[in-house]
Amino acid sequence: MPKKISPFRSPEAEVLYFAAYEAVLKQWPVPYEELYIPTRFGNTHIIASGPKEAPPLVLLHPAGAGAVIWLRNVEAFSQHYRTYAVDTVGAPNKSILTHPISILYQRQNFTDWMSDLLDGLKIESTYMVGNSFGGFLTLNTAYSLPERVKKIVLISPAATFVPIHAWTWHFAPANLFGPLLGSERMLIEPYEWIWQDLPVEECIAQLRRIAAITGRPRHWSPTLFSDKELRQIQTPTLLLIGDHEVVYKPERAIRRATRLV
Repeated sequence: MPKKISPFRSPEAEVLYFAAYEAVLKQWPVPYEELYIPTRFGNTHIIASGPKEAPPLVLLHPAGAGAVIWLRNVEAFSQHYRTYAVDTVGAPNKSILTHPISILYQRQNFTDWMSDLLDGLKIESTYMVGNSFGGFLTLNTAYSLPERVKKIVLISPAATFVPIHAWTWHFAPANLFGPLLGSERMLIEPYEWIWQDLPVEECIAQLRRIAAITGRPRHWSPTLFSDKELRQIQTPTLLLIGDHEVVYKPERAIRRATRLV
């Protein structure tokens, strides 16, 4: 049996995170079932909601969160779709990573993972919504598996259209020195910079704090798509970026996206 590659700093950290995750899941506003779908990178955890006969909608969360981050949105989505809130492999969540994500072939690895995931769910073609790193993965799916995607929504996709230098300046020192110094404050500060006191349920705020302190992601940073790649995307795309976005200037990302996609 393949060995589990843990995205947590210790077994105790994993237990702490799972308890916070379950506290959010208890507030899930609609009936749901939890699924584990086998893929070549391990078993992927999914929270499925909505009518089974409805069109599928795949939700991909940002880094530093998990599938439960869609707590506020899933009730509305589930009125019209069979929603699949996915725990991305390699991130701190309930998915089980057993095969490493390659730094050189990350996009291809995530394409293979998504293909396995859709096959396992018996989905031929789906709608997708992705936030931040999830937005990067959503566009990657539209590019690599266009026949399997109907429409996509990108919410402040990380990198993808423009570099995220500000993200690197905040996270690289924290991830390097925070664990060495045993400083929880140093690990949390970059996430607070991104979250900007956005109003959120306390259970989700607690999960975010624990993920920041205990998590050790096993995937790599998102990357840029070339002009040629962006021009090839034919999937109908809705791009949403808030005017308080801090990882890049929203105007630059929107300008490049609308020029090329």
